[in-house]
Amino acid sequence: MKTKRHIAVILMVLMVLVLVPGSSTQAKAKKCNHKNITWVTKTKATCTNRGLKYKKCKSCGKKWTDVIRRTPALGHKPGKVKILKPGCTSVGYKTTNCTRKGCMNSYGGAEDGYLTVETIPALGHSYDKGTSIKIGKKRGGKMQYQKTQKCKRCGKRKISYYYK
Repeated sequence: MKTKRHIAVILMVLMVLVLVPGSSTQAKAKKCNHKNITWVTKTKATCTNRGLKYKKCKSCGKKWTDVIRRTPALGHKPGKVKILKPGCTSVGYKTTNCTRKGCMNSYGGAEDGYLTVETIPALGHSYDKGTSIKIGKKRGGKMQYQKTQKCKRCGKRKISYYYK
């Protein structure tokens, strides 16, 4: 009987402690005046996109995500100009990339991720004076010659015929 009575008393004491406001077992809510507020970055700004920040109280951790500050886009940071020299028949290029890490226009970014691309036209062949040899066929009293020329840049040979 005594154990039943002890259990009943213990249960009543526990109920009183839980239900009565201001008791020592209840967690007391800490009041905060939100004077220690800082801006927290939600999204970092990139070269082309703006960043987002929101307010947060350092003391209690309350967040104000409805109050958002937009940070401006950083803009591209151009690197050195790279030049692919043109050939006799192929065009060349002047390219510039962004040097910011993670930018799609940076080295190793998108395949065609250049900030600027300038085409340099093909140079065309630059032939030397060449050498002529007599072939020996006559035409209207004139002798036929074969002229062989070589491009100074790429080494391509050009053969032409003329009468003299």
